[in-house]
Amino acid sequence: MDSQLSFRRLEVFRLVVDERSVTRAAEILMVAQPAVSAQLRALESWVGATLFVRRGNRLVLTEAGERTNEWAKNVLAGAAQVRRDVGDLASGDTGRVLVASSMAVGTYLLAPILATVGKERPKAEITVSISRPEEVVRGVETGEFDFAVLNWDEREFSDATTSEVLSSVQLSVYATTDLVADGATLSLGEALSLPLVGAPREVVYQRNLVAQLRNLGHDEPHFVIRLGHSEAMVRAAVEHDWAIIAPEYAVGAGGPLRPVDVPDFRIEEQIVLVHRRDKHFSPLQEAALGAIRSGLSRMAPPRDHRE
Repeated sequence: MDSQLSFRRLEVFRLVVDERSVTRAAEILMVAQPAVSAQLRALESWVGATLFVRRGNRLVLTEAGERTNEWAKNVLAGAAQVRRDVGDLASGDTGRVLVASSMAVGTYLLAPILATVGKERPKAEITVSISRPEEVVRGVETGEFDFAVLNWDEREFSDATTSEVLSSVQLSVYATTDLVADGATLSLGEALSLPLVGAPREVVYQRNLVAQLRNLGHDEPHFVIRLGHSEAMVRAAVEHDWAIIAPEYAVGAGGPLRPVDVPDFRIEEQIVLVHRRDKHFSPLQEAALGAIRSGLSRMAPPRDHRE
């Protein structure tokens, strides 16, 4: 049995688990496939068990592999925590905080809140990383990020993490006055028949929207186009006199898109905080969390598109 074990070997193993492919892991690491296979063989030798079996063109964890995967997550998360915590001072004026977020939440809500925290603590290092919600959660699980704030649907988080709803935000239908006259009231069916701009089907916001519409007895409406960023969605709706369903913070105030009165429209998104259960927050991280909780409880004022 190989008596040597390195964080690098565990990182390679975790990447193969996530990608379910040695080939894909090698491509991401930009190394030859045999180098990845050698790391896996060495880890199997170290634990004394087979970690993967092949099913079709995918690698699947054995029972021993599942146990090793959970252990590797905790080891790597602990190592990442130690690297970040060293050097933090008890005052919270210095140190680092790494926050992960989904696109709209991170761009429109977290950015101004954490910019204020940074201004108050000029020696602190504050980073907000924007990514897909699934990748954000994975980064929290592995300890890459201190915590995440994002919009989420009804799926369960892993046992390694804990979550807290910070805010429930109402979604509304927005349209230009050329499409829907100012002051007009529409039924939900009429609103869903408007030419709508949506997000790709796999996006959490879109999945959440469709699921809630179905709970109200409505099928997924037709979307004239699906775009991956709220800025692009707003621009398309404005330029082509289309409509969008979105939270106010992502649309802005005073612009050409106005909220449409739809009395039966009761759809919201939840903004949640996610972190590892074993996470110990530094004073700076606690300060950042406090600012986010306070800011989201009031909800930041919408952006002004008249700039």
